Amino acid sequence: MEDIIYELENFEKNISRDSLFLNIQDVFPHERVMENRLDGLLLYINSLSPHIIIPSILVTSENVIIDGHHRYHALKQLGFEKIPVHRIDYNNKKIITHNEKSKAVSKNIIIENALTNRLMKPKSTMHHIEINNNFYPI
Repeated sequence: MEDIIYELENFEKNISRDSLFLNIQDVFPHERVMENRLDGLLLYINSLSPHIIIPSILVTSENVIIDGHHRYHALKQLGFEKIPVHRIDYNNKKIITHNEKSKAVSKNIIIENALTNRLMKPKSTMHHIEINNNFYPI
């Protein structure tokens, strides 16, 4: 178990690029969201007001969202102009787009769909880190 923890910590250091606030219009989703989950998240975020703390949205170097679509849409609906993001090295081969190989989508297609506003179905991707045939959420 300690080997896995060490490998995950090392991996995190290798893929992590920077954490920052970006203009919301400069961030690109690649999936649609489930409305009931979005509604629940909006209620939750509103309950935190005026001190809203949520996890950063994970993005690629092109600012394509790989994790945090519901957070992005909730913040957009609430009128936020800047959102917290954490940029990662999406080219790393250990980052996979789905933990079921038959459902995997090319990273290039994900980025292209986001940048051309051709949104995929909700939860089309499930980005994970693959280490020794084990899958860990990013």
